[in-house]
Amino acid sequence: MEYFKSLPVEIALEILTGLPIESVLGCKLVSKTWRNLVLHPSFSKMHFHHHLLNPDSDSGKLSFLAMTRSEIGNNENFQYFEYNQDNESTPIESIRRINLISPFIDTRIVGSCNGLICLASGGTSLKVRPHCICNPITKEYVLLPEIRINCNISQYIVSMSGFGYVSSTNEYKVVGMFMLKKTHLLEVHIYTLGSGFGWRNIGNFDCHINNCSWQHRQGIFANGALCWLKLKNDISEIIAFDLSQEIFCENLLTPPSPPESYSLGNRIGVLDGVFFFAICSVIQGVVSYDVWLLKKKNGNHDMKDQGEEHQSFIWSREFEIYDIELLAITKSDGVLCLWDNYLNFYDLKAATSKWLVDLKKLVVQVLPHKNTLVSLKELGEEGTKTMESIEAMISH
Repeated sequence: MEYFKSLPVEIALEILTGLPIESVLGCKLVSKTWRNLVLHPSFSKMHFHHHLLNPDSDSGKLSFLAMTRSEIGNNENFQYFEYNQDNESTPIESIRRINLISPFIDTRIVGSCNGLICLASGGTSLKVRPHCICNPITKEYVLLPEIRINCNISQYIVSMSGFGYVSSTNEYKVVGMFMLKKTHLLEVHIYTLGSGFGWRNIGNFDCHINNCSWQHRQGIFANGALCWLKLKNDISEIIAFDLSQEIFCENLLTPPSPPESYSLGNRIGVLDGVFFFAICSVIQGVVSYDVWLLKKKNGNHDMKDQGEEHQSFIWSREFEIYDIELLAITKSDGVLCLWDNYLNFYDLKAATSKWLVDLKKLVVQVLPHKNTLVSLKELGEEGTKTMESIEAMISH
């Protein structure tokens, strides 16, 4: 300890920024010196960039945030867990329950980026849904102002939203979209955290969405773009919105579906940073998914570089699976999945499944999430508040 005190501040900060977030929180309790270092204005940025540029620093751990709902009172709870790929006997060592009180009824997680999560009201009767950004670790949160749409809300059919990050400018953006009844145009609003501009209406866009249905109201953030899946005449198509340029890319056609496919069950998501499309099929009452990854010939997966008719992109069929919710592909040729309230491991080589842990509650959503110290105040959000309480309980 005495030796550590004699180190220059720059070196001490460099050492502490290499620690995982749980260890950093523990350092605050060791001494006043360590607490001051962790609270140093540069620490959160240094810690974030260290782990962003060194993804292997977490020793092969995959981390997730789950939102569960109790049967009594319909209350949401948030749980954080890690999957240790280097510990096959007990890959999920603990589950941390976070007492995060959502400001909304029937909450939905819009997205998670670099430790920040975006929440929204999931009520079907609300077309203009309120949003909240929070960091469960720092206890910071901010309620975003109401989106001011151009017309009466009755002139809109449905609203959708998404949350993503532009690395080139270090900007976090929330996108709200509203489909007009008569024209079937999408009115798009964008909120950039810390900009001070509030919601910006960037105009109406024709994305050829007339007479279609939306299978997900929350956009999937993948490689710089927010993606939504729509269905028209039993044909699935993907709409992608580039966050950096704030424009829509050309609609992306999905892989060919077999005759026995059930298009309403198709899914989109991200596995190991790569966008995927899962084709749902029902054969003799058995539901399965063909999982395709969207790969680019030159190895760059940015949606905005697709070019005409996506000639540089290739859909690659990777595997068939019978579980519902795909979370990650592991180093041991397996897939971490969710089945009801069970976390499940599917062995691709043996085509067998095994249950890992029971979350013991109705699981509403699970998505990749990495705890960080990213600060809403440092991003420039003046309306940032602190949660009254947040509690972490370890359970096995």
